[in-house]
Amino acid sequence: MLHFVHIPWQEPAAWLGLPERVRVAIHDGLLANDVVGLHTERWRRAFLDCCEAFLDARVDAGAVEHEGRVTRVNARPISLDPAEFRALATSGPVLEAERRLVAERPELLVLRVDRTDPSKNIVRGFEAYGLLLERHPELHGRVRFLALLDPSRQDIPEYVEHAAAIERAASAVNERFGRNGWEPVVLRVEDDFAASVAAYKQYDVLLVNAVFDGLNLVAKEAPLVNERDGVLVLSANAGAHEELGAWVVTIDPFDVEGQAAALGEALAMPVEERRRRLEGIRAQVVEHDLAAWLAAQLADLDAATSTIGA
Repeated sequence: MLHFVHIPWQEPAAWLGLPERVRVAIHDGLLANDVVGLHTERWRRAFLDCCEAFLDARVDAGAVEHEGRVTRVNARPISLDPAEFRALATSGPVLEAERRLVAERPELLVLRVDRTDPSKNIVRGFEAYGLLLERHPELHGRVRFLALLDPSRQDIPEYVEHAAAIERAASAVNERFGRNGWEPVVLRVEDDFAASVAAYKQYDVLLVNAVFDGLNLVAKEAPLVNERDGVLVLSANAGAHEELGAWVVTIDPFDVEGQAAALGEALAMPVEERRRRLEGIRAQVVEHDLAAWLAAQLADLDAATSTIGA
């Protein structure tokens, strides 16, 4: 039996806010599987450290021995089907959404595509963009931040308040800097995947500044179909950073000034460097696609069950 964990696994200290019985039950329960998969080596290492700390389990070479069972723990970052996603990017609904976007786009387009989830760090992203405009008046009228957000868990009061905070942050930037018909931020909160894929094709800079993410597929989807040598500005705490870090502008998700500087760097980057980075991301995504991820999972399970039967 295999269980794949999509969330970012935290180090033992982060679990101390939970009662001991809860910490033990979560880790003990996962070790009932033959294989546990996580997106990154960072999350895998944290899981192993937790098993050692909370269960006094024996950890050796990526496996956990606990109460007579051995569970393999592997890092297998999920991906997508490149051919299927590229076909989607040329579909009728996407092309129509792209036509509308191109008709109204500015010279430079900064994009984010996310859920309205607190972990996505959207408010800090707007604050960083506002700081960028403060420090670079030459960008006024030339750049726009397009935020395409999918409503998330709006039956939970805290999420409703967070969605309101997102709207306030976007409005603050527009009220401070907007002039002569220029709207620095365009915020759309709706479920419209065709519009998101169209924007993937048109961005100059893509901001992914999540506080923590198990992986973040946007960081893989968008570069695959982008047509403007777009630059990915990526949180060091997004799982995708472990794969893509060599080709991105890395940011600390808690550092607003650093994010502002990263946006400026990405917007000013020479086209040759932009293209080199984009091609690097694409090659990684194509080589390590969804089929390869699934095959690796099945091979892990076969290896584990073969050992059990031996």
